[in-house]
Amino acid sequence: MASLDKKNILFLSPSFFSYEVEIQDALKRMGAHVTWCDERPSNTFLTKVLIRLNKKVVKRKIINYYSGVLNQLIKEKKEFDYIFIISPETLTLPILTSFKNSFHKAEVILYMWDSFKNKGALELLPEVDRTITFDPIDAEKYDLKFRPLFYINKYKAKEAQILYDLLLIATAHSDRYIFVRNLMCKLPDKLRFKTYFFLSSQKLYWAKKIVEKNFKNVKLEDISFTSLSHDETAEMVHHTKVVLDINHPEQVGLTMRTLETLGAQKKLITTNKDIVRYDFYDPTNFLILDRNDPNVPMDFFNTAFKPVGDDILKKYSINGWIEDIFELD
Repeated sequence: MASLDKKNILFLSPSFFSYEVEIQDALKRMGAHVTWCDERPSNTFLTKVLIRLNKKVVKRKIINYYSGVLNQLIKEKKEFDYIFIISPETLTLPILTSFKNSFHKAEVILYMWDSFKNKGALELLPEVDRTITFDPIDAEKYDLKFRPLFYINKYKAKEAQILYDLLLIATAHSDRYIFVRNLMCKLPDKLRFKTYFFLSSQKLYWAKKIVEKNFKNVKLEDISFTSLSHDETAEMVHHTKVVLDINHPEQVGLTMRTLETLGAQKKLITTNKDIVRYDFYDPTNFLILDRNDPNVPMDFFNTAFKPVGDDILKKYSINGWIEDIFELD
């Protein structure tokens, strides 16, 4: 069995709700030495917008950033066994080639937790040794290994008083807000429904109000601009009977929230019809909603979560994910 003990990993990923920290910690617990670099040259509102609209506008900034990162690593005489990349937005083929040339012994692993059409990382594949994706359509289309996401240890099931019947914690994008407003009209008043819609800044809120049709009627008071920590989110999940998940309409792969709910052994209501493909799917635990006409049978709240096997919980844990990504089993 392969091991990460004393392996040196260069980890390139976006900063995303501290998941990059959780991944680093898990790798270190498995014995690896990890050097993390933010995949973006900056996380300012303007830079993020420019990267997503047209990264050519910030091409020089990206090149200078990666040149600085590479020069510093060389100066420190770093050597790596792996270059591990997650869902890159700014990394280009020439930049990745320069990293491979500098660390020629390193195996390059790319994991996509977004679809290629959203990230445009296909150009990197010639320089990647192994590519894995959470998207079953991309996996089939590009003949790649398919591997869903994971849950972190904070979401492991534990006993807690139920404070909410239904919980939604989500970034306010696409049709999520409209969907929830429509759903709320159909739920009984006695149902304890907790929602937490998040956006990174008020600037983004007002920009969406201007350019996105689905955002026209979103009320400022319904949006929070402070991101919940994993501890806070996990606590809310533990105090909940059922979690609501609204996937992006153009996304097929399962959200992180889906796997976190599985880890917490909570029931899930989701708009993602693709969930029936997965080995943990059970209609007792998962209810699929019609995106255009959501109706929730109240009987779903009256039955308990049907426990899943330890093998499934291990598979979808962060350790199981790492073992799969690095082919340790």
